[in-house]
Amino acid sequence: RKKKYERTWSMATYGVCCVKVSTFCMFLFVVVSLVSAIVHEKSKHILNVEQQEKYANALWLPAAFDRAKHYYSQHEAGFWLRRSLSEASRKDYDHATKYFQEQLPYFEESFKDFPLHLHWSSLELPKTVSFHDLINQRGKMLVRNLFEHDWEDYQIEKDKCSMFEFLGANGLPHVPWVEILRSENNKPHPNANQAATTVKDQEDSTAYYKNLTSMLTRMKTILSSATEFPMFIKSCHITTGAAKSVYRIMDKSHIEQKWPEIESWAHRMWRYRSNDWERQWAVPFNTLTAQLSPGFMIQGPWMTNRKENPVEIKVEVIWGRAYLAFVSTGRCGGDTIILRDGTVTRYTDSLVQNVLHQGRSDPCYQWIVEEGHLPRAWFMAESAARLMGIDAIRIDIFLLRGDPMASVINEDSLSSGAEYRWHFQHMANLWAMGHSLKKYKVVDPQVDSHRWFRGKDYYTTKIAKCNSTLSFSLSQRACATSLI
Repeated sequence: RKKKYERTWSMATYGVCCVKVSTFCMFLFVVVSLVSAIVHEKSKHILNVEQQEKYANALWLPAAFDRAKHYYSQHEAGFWLRRSLSEASRKDYDHATKYFQEQLPYFEESFKDFPLHLHWSSLELPKTVSFHDLINQRGKMLVRNLFEHDWEDYQIEKDKCSMFEFLGANGLPHVPWVEILRSENNKPHPNANQAATTVKDQEDSTAYYKNLTSMLTRMKTILSSATEFPMFIKSCHITTGAAKSVYRIMDKSHIEQKWPEIESWAHRMWRYRSNDWERQWAVPFNTLTAQLSPGFMIQGPWMTNRKENPVEIKVEVIWGRAYLAFVSTGRCGGDTIILRDGTVTRYTDSLVQNVLHQGRSDPCYQWIVEEGHLPRAWFMAESAARLMGIDAIRIDIFLLRGDPMASVINEDSLSSGAEYRWHFQHMANLWAMGHSLKKYKVVDPQVDSHRWFRGKDYYTTKIAKCNSTLSFSLSQRACATSLI
């Protein structure tokens, strides 16, 4: 009896010790991750994006912890820990699960008639189905498609100019542009980010930057003739937000005063390529962005007479149906999630709330629901995803308070880094479910997604069917013609 008691006591003690050690390790990981994130965030104010990458690669720790932090924020292990520590976290998780169950029947219908582009039909599901694992697998698929079939569908996002050309060529409401300036080079110069060490390198470098010189001349002419400001110069080949790939010009005097600075910025962007070093999918997507030729797009102001800045929401569309909207920028900051059931939830009022995913109602963005912005946003995002034929994609939309019909598409993403909290796993399950069931219709238009053009009036006449309540951007000419 004494031996049995000692054995039971030993097993119990061992179990408690394991739990304590595991909890301590998780706590230590969270603390180090937070410190790493804070150091990285502070470095953004001191270092440019290239210096940040060198610093991360040299120290190794920031990249390793940042990748782990991002990965486990959307992994079941991270969810379990948060639910274990907080009742408020459990309640928010339960609401997310209930929402998923309510939405599931609608997605089961979406699986059946979704027109999946052939180039997106070969996704290999990962052993562990999580949102970030699926993005990583998507990156690997796109790399295979590029090198085995010369398919360049990744450009629907990774080349901003290709993305805007797609939106325009299909008539989707979008932020207009003035001109797109592309490089004549088919491939980026391999030594563009290094100093020329030989005469041959110097000659290659001179030839490589020759296109940029002519572009800058054209750029200055366009900006000098502009009558409305601010104007924006966007790098076509850079989608990394931290790269500061957009230059804002406030007025005409800014052009002359800041032109040397603009030229310096343009040279830096010309040689830079997007690098997702903080993300699990860095290797495949960095491989893709390394293939892009540099270029720039000049955009004018959107809605020049507006009284306040637009709010940008990121809409995740899975199998042609919008699941949620994530507020990324606005008067009240970002990191608010809006669901189709009308709930508007914020997670960043405190550090604890942010780390443990404790959602609270956000009255600051309630107007997005109350003014009726979402039906138009859902419709535009879903239409764009179906026209692209892509199984899961994020469509970013500008909203203007007080004018629900003013909404337009700003950009998209194949590898979203937004923080979807408890919804990560549910979205991953829907994405994977569609590929497992294979009820979609495979479509082969004989062109890549970003070159799948139907005509500038297609969205207006064939999708929106000239319903003016969907957007002010509908082509009035096309609608007048279709009624004759």
